[in-house]
Amino acid sequence: MQLCSDKSSNNDLASAQQKKIADPSTSFGLRWIKDVVLGKRSDHCFRMVVVGDPCLKISEIGIPCHIAERLTVSERLNRWNFDKLSDCCGLHFFEKGEVYVRRKGGLVRVRRITELQIGDTIYRPLSDGDIVLINRPPSIHLHSVIALSVKVFPVTSALSINPLCCSPLRGDFDGDCLHGYVPQSIDARVELSEQIALDKQLINGQNGRNLLSLSQDSLTAAHLVMEDGVFLNLFQMQQLQMCCPYQHLLPAIVKSPSLNSLVWTGKQLFSMLLPQGFDYEFPSNGVLVSNGELLSSEGSFWLRDNNNNLFQSLVKHCRGEILDFLFAAQEVLCEWLSIQGLSVSLSDLYLTSDSYARKNMMDEIFFGLQEAEQMCNFKQLMVDSCRDFLVEGGEENAVVLDVERLCYEKQKSAALSQASVDAFKYVFRDIQNLVYKYASKDNSLMVMFKAGSKGNLLKLVQHSMCLGLQHSLVPLSFRVPHQLSCAAWNNQRAHGTFQKDDDTPGCAKSFIPSAVVENSFLSGLNPLECFVHSVISRDSSFSDNADLPGTLNRRLMFLMRDLYTAYDGTVRNAYGNQVIQFSYNINEDTQTANNSTHDLFGGSVDACDAIGGQPVGSLSASAISEAAYSALDQPISLLETSPLLNLKNVLECGSKKRNTDKTLSIFLSKNLARRMYGFEYGALEVKNHLQRLIFSDIVSTVMIIFSPQTGSKTQFSPWVCHFHICKVQGSTPLGCNQFLGATPPGEKPAIYPDPCRETSEGAVHGSRGISRGRFRCLKVNIQSSAFSRSISAGFPEIKKVDILWNDRSKVSRYHHGSSGELYLRVFMSGDSIRTNLWSLLKNYCIQIMDMIDWSRSHPDNIHDFCVAYGIDAGWKYFLNSLEFAISDTGKSILPQHLLLVTDSLSATGEFVGLNASGIARQREHASVSSPFMQACLSNPGACFIKAAKAGAVDDLKGNLDALAWGKVPSTGTGGHFDIIYSGKGLELAKPVDVYNMLGSHIISDKQNVKIEKPLVFNRLSDKSGSQFIYKYGDLATKGLKKLESISKSLRSRLTSNDIQNLSHSLKGILHKYPINHRLDEKDKSTLLMALYFHPRRDEKIGSGAQEIKVCCHPKYQNTRCFEVVRMDGTTEDFSYHKCVLGALEIIDPRRAKSYESKWLQHRNV
Repeated sequence: MQLCSDKSSNNDLASAQQKKIADPSTSFGLRWIKDVVLGKRSDHCFRMVVVGDPCLKISEIGIPCHIAERLTVSERLNRWNFDKLSDCCGLHFFEKGEVYVRRKGGLVRVRRITELQIGDTIYRPLSDGDIVLINRPPSIHLHSVIALSVKVFPVTSALSINPLCCSPLRGDFDGDCLHGYVPQSIDARVELSEQIALDKQLINGQNGRNLLSLSQDSLTAAHLVMEDGVFLNLFQMQQLQMCCPYQHLLPAIVKSPSLNSLVWTGKQLFSMLLPQGFDYEFPSNGVLVSNGELLSSEGSFWLRDNNNNLFQSLVKHCRGEILDFLFAAQEVLCEWLSIQGLSVSLSDLYLTSDSYARKNMMDEIFFGLQEAEQMCNFKQLMVDSCRDFLVEGGEENAVVLDVERLCYEKQKSAALSQASVDAFKYVFRDIQNLVYKYASKDNSLMVMFKAGSKGNLLKLVQHSMCLGLQHSLVPLSFRVPHQLSCAAWNNQRAHGTFQKDDDTPGCAKSFIPSAVVENSFLSGLNPLECFVHSVISRDSSFSDNADLPGTLNRRLMFLMRDLYTAYDGTVRNAYGNQVIQFSYNINEDTQTANNSTHDLFGGSVDACDAIGGQPVGSLSASAISEAAYSALDQPISLLETSPLLNLKNVLECGSKKRNTDKTLSIFLSKNLARRMYGFEYGALEVKNHLQRLIFSDIVSTVMIIFSPQTGSKTQFSPWVCHFHICKVQGSTPLGCNQFLGATPPGEKPAIYPDPCRETSEGAVHGSRGISRGRFRCLKVNIQSSAFSRSISAGFPEIKKVDILWNDRSKVSRYHHGSSGELYLRVFMSGDSIRTNLWSLLKNYCIQIMDMIDWSRSHPDNIHDFCVAYGIDAGWKYFLNSLEFAISDTGKSILPQHLLLVTDSLSATGEFVGLNASGIARQREHASVSSPFMQACLSNPGACFIKAAKAGAVDDLKGNLDALAWGKVPSTGTGGHFDIIYSGKGLELAKPVDVYNMLGSHIISDKQNVKIEKPLVFNRLSDKSGSQFIYKYGDLATKGLKKLESISKSLRSRLTSNDIQNLSHSLKGILHKYPINHRLDEKDKSTLLMALYFHPRRDEKIGSGAQEIKVCCHPKYQNTRCFEVVRMDGTTEDFSYHKCVLGALEIIDPRRAKSYESKWLQHRNV
């Protein structure tokens, strides 16, 4: 449904976003690609509702025990974790009687602990300390995916996280769900802990600020505790000091007549949370921190998410301890708030402290609404289409009588509605400021609002004061009366005022309802007010464009997913190894005066060093996508420009659209500032010179009058057609020669003009009745209707010219002292034969060339801009437009992200649109074949068929391709790198004595032998020896020097049966190998462990055991023994019986004597 009257330019943008019915085959193909090829399935994930728990550490997540028991973690069995995993398996044995382990690639059923082997993969339940991957869909930016440590809770309801984690997840506790994924491999767990753990994401990669800060109750408590007059006694300080990480401060007041104990200030309590040596200043709020002590502060703006806030400085000062600081600060501040008390009641909605103040506030609101209504009416009358109210003449009360008429006209026209809304908002700001005037100091709602923790001022005004102007953002099929009452509504429906006159076939009945609701939610709404508010609130939703940010995110990812930083500092594309940027960082020493980045951002950009292999393309794409998602809070409206659609148009402006209307921006010359109101008059002059004026649009009345022949003048027909031109609309000087010259060839009518004369007679305006005014009457004879389509002024290719206001904060460099400037936007028809509309416009402006600043005037389409000024100027213009579009969303993004997006879209020397055809054209220009990636983006069937016909080959070098086909992505930790030999040898800083250096190495090797003991990772040949290794293998790693010092601990863990089992194992190993054959690794580990019980082990090991062999005893022929091959090549034999004897002397001396008499009676020790 479209409006019959004028439309705003944003209406075209909104209508372009209407959902279209997609081709079923295309949608099915994309769904198949997503579900079958790209989709991954996992049994190690969960999804639950999340709640807040401030007692949890910031890096922890609470998981219900029944969920943790059903989630398993794969862990390879070794002697380090044998006790832990055996306990887990023992529990499963008790519950189920068996467990399944993975051994040599297959599942094996195990019924006893003794059947476990070193190297088995055990699937144990999730337990405390395990790391999991958490995200809250949609994960649109880098920090929405976080690795948290598990804390198993005996609950069954929901997950729990610390409230401070809500900011990066963009969530809250009103029913949001979290997705969790349990990593199964060691590589995955290492990547989670080293890359995306919360302590590794302290800096926001989107804007460079801190990622976490105080919020909700902790921020409110910080705001209150630092106010003047907040004191704490000794008992309170002792209670709160238990949570403070730093030392206690001396009291601010030691003795006072009115106080019975020592007193500390609230600022001192906050200082106890800051580290020593920390200095911080925030001049706008008078904040000064010196050596970790807060000396002065005002408000809490410096604690919020702003530039140079406190936590941003703390991250730089103590990066590794910021999580501990935030947790301690939250614990202390929430404890203080619970002691102090803060609650919200219905009495807070009254704002004022007494009924008298409440009455005064409501009176001021009433008079303010009356002033706002008058301002709306005056602004509405100043619009061009309503100026006839001012020029008709009449008594003063005529305007008052037409208030209903003005309300009706306002709801029919977008321009009138926009003027009315702007005027009301200007006055309504003063009404909102009454909150600060009348609200009591102890009002809890105002406390939270001033602290910045919750709420906004408009919601508080609507609840307590008045709802204000309610206007629809989309056209509706009905209008609302001026007074929102049931009687006015029934009267409107019964009489149908002003509607019968407009019931014309060519005009659709559509309105933009708007009305002022004088009541608040506290005072109550009548049925019509409630209806209007509910309808407008529903229409303000973003459901029609909720998928647009996701579409932009998807396209940006397909464009930039494969961009990474190479080790030479360049940014390259994994496909074709193309260079996108020569340097990802922007250093101040490499900038010049003509550097575009320096001009745009006013200096050097503080960019973090990019590590080789870092996926900077995905980071930049997610930063832009997050800004697009945040723009959903500002719904698309007919009356205001949508930041979301503006961002979409900037990213897609490289598209070569044919037969579409294009816009061009014209800026006025600074020479016009020499005259008073020079820019205003200049803008009107340029508009009147360019704007197309069709003869039928300026004619108010057409009359055919019989005119008999008079005098000697000959007439072909006595019938004369009179065209009455409205004086307001036809202010441009007109003449018959202009009409004849503008009429299309072959359609010129036969016109015989009489001298033009003005008349003051009344004229009929359409079908709206009689109105008085002066008109110029052109008396002509006409024989063709084509005359009504002739151009009376301007140029045929120019459809419309709008005079707009540009804020100085954006691009205006002139008009110092002004907050902005006027500029003109020219709408040119795309059906023109001339393709270069910019050259055509310059030709049209030859007569007014001096009034225009051509150095800043430009086409709005980036393709036309590059054609007119070149790719370098187009690059700067696109970067400038992208920066403004992002700032309109209310987000700040680091310059390197904007630069990378700009360079990506113009990598081939030509800007391409952010769509499937633009990405395909860029790959074609770069001679890169990637049919699989393009098929995953759009229309897979057509892409595969086209690639098959052309015989295209896809190397599958992108990240998406690698993940789909089970390969490691080429970026991030899977990035490729080369080890290059520099050609230089080892250079010593100073002379070194070779003998001392070699001697130190020998000593260090001996020391290392004593400290680093061999590990055992495999099972022995028999169960008894394996069991011995499981239980006691860790003794070999503790650097034993004197067994006597730990004999007590050995006797508590070993038994004589264990030593006997070890003896059998050693005997089996001795006869297992041929003579002069070395032992394998698992048997070698067992012998090294037994060797540490040998009474002369240091002598036997010497410089270190390299390997162990089976040999013949040098004294006793045909007798086997073990031989140690040392690191220096020497050998030494030893008997395993002496090792067993040494162990028995510690564990069971009685059995040691019998063992010695049996095996070592005739041998030397």
